[in-house]
Amino acid sequence: MDFNIFLEALIQAISPASWLWMILGLLIGVIFGAIPGLSGNLGIILFLPFTRSMPLAEAIIFLTCIFCGGEFGGSISAILIGTPGTNSATCTMLEGYPLAKQGHARKALVMALFASCVGGVLSSLCLLFMAPSLAKYTLEFGPPEYFAISLFGVSIIASLSGKSLAKGIFSGCLGIVLSIVGPDEVSGMMRFSFGNINLYRGLNLIALLTGFFAMGSIAEKVCDIMAEKGARKKVESIGLDENDVFTFKEILKYKWGLLYGSLIGIIIGIIPGTGAGIASFIAYNEARRTSKHPEEYGHGSYEGIAAVESANNGVTSASLIPLLTLGLPGSPSAAVLIGAFTMKGLTVGPMLFREQPVVMYTIMIALVIANVIMYAEGWWLSKVLANITKIPNDIMVPILLVICAAGAVSVNNSTFDLLVFVIAGIIAYFFAKLNVPVVPAVLGFVLGNTIDTNLRKGLVMTGGSFIEFISRPITMVVLILTVVVIILSFIKEISSGRKKEVFDNLMDQGDD
Repeated sequence: MDFNIFLEALIQAISPASWLWMILGLLIGVIFGAIPGLSGNLGIILFLPFTRSMPLAEAIIFLTCIFCGGEFGGSISAILIGTPGTNSATCTMLEGYPLAKQGHARKALVMALFASCVGGVLSSLCLLFMAPSLAKYTLEFGPPEYFAISLFGVSIIASLSGKSLAKGIFSGCLGIVLSIVGPDEVSGMMRFSFGNINLYRGLNLIALLTGFFAMGSIAEKVCDIMAEKGARKKVESIGLDENDVFTFKEILKYKWGLLYGSLIGIIIGIIPGTGAGIASFIAYNEARRTSKHPEEYGHGSYEGIAAVESANNGVTSASLIPLLTLGLPGSPSAAVLIGAFTMKGLTVGPMLFREQPVVMYTIMIALVIANVIMYAEGWWLSKVLANITKIPNDIMVPILLVICAAGAVSVNNSTFDLLVFVIAGIIAYFFAKLNVPVVPAVLGFVLGNTIDTNLRKGLVMTGGSFIEFISRPITMVVLILTVVVIILSFIKEISSGRKKEVFDNLMDQGDD
């Protein structure tokens, strides 16, 4: 590590502008995470177009802070009203809400906040020390290696994003097909443009992301409003007792839960396509399995909250490690961050450490600082966000819809992008109804061009010999892993189907 580069990055990371974007990003993230049905990921998508004129480092800091804040924010509604603000806060609800009903909502929130900060800081430190070293190694990769790694990323996400492997693969393939619309980077020829001048640049990443993620969620909320026939649900939340406090000595009793929860989150974050939801369930199961007081689980366990929330935020910065070193997103939110780099005309991957070393170190240092700031900000926000969780859908939906539409149009000032946004939202809605995961489609779109371009470049490099292409050691290992992941997922799916069939038969016999 060049000391001058590190020093310059440190100065930028502690500048007033960086602090302002950290505080604002965390605020937005916590709010979006606290409102059930929204998430930090949705917050990133909505505010992504507004970072267009910002410097790269400040834009990424702002967006990643939304991600970090969202993971903690989900625990607020999970604890206070028994409704997880995010999917990853489900396990937090299992232990936090019973504690809240016992009059310990404040202590449960403090534990969630402290665990989130511990997991976030440790994850950020791993990013700071691991990413530059890995980037130096991956600089030696050629087109065949990048093709294999990108294909592996899509396949593992397809296998982890739903109960049906076939649906996951279909979704990923759809994303790849959408990614190759427009000019071919190798030959310069137009593909799938059908003579429409609006497709000559390809499909807009921001419009697609906003449609797939945001518009799909909004469509579901509209259906909820129609089902309620305009009636507003009254949400009861539990108040906070200011005298219900945790001492630092008490928190330290759960240090092992904090540490192994963070470790699980970091490991899961590094694996492409997993995310905080998987990390939280794994951490919760391990905490319960190894606990000295398993009888507390389900009735209110601070140990469970410590493990789950440290795992949730352990994913955040760790998911940027494969993104910055391989150009392979470690989570859906990391995939969305690719849009920020794309808007700045940069390609995500190891070359960023060579071309933009100060920017990369600024981002990594700022994430360590941001997770410390989150403790102070979260302490204050947890007092006031109980009321925000009560915002009814019929007020929230129109606001979100306007913001989404404005964000989709603002990048290119094109009404065609608005059409792409709407169509992507319709696809996402029907995907949800058919239980087809949308995440593989997004990752397929993000990585599809990389898969296509590197396959073609690799074949040119090997003189058209596919055998020579796949016989390179790293390429062969990754392709074998890809096949193994798909086969194991297929076996798991068949096994789960058989177990369900046996269970249904037993239930039928019992009824008889």
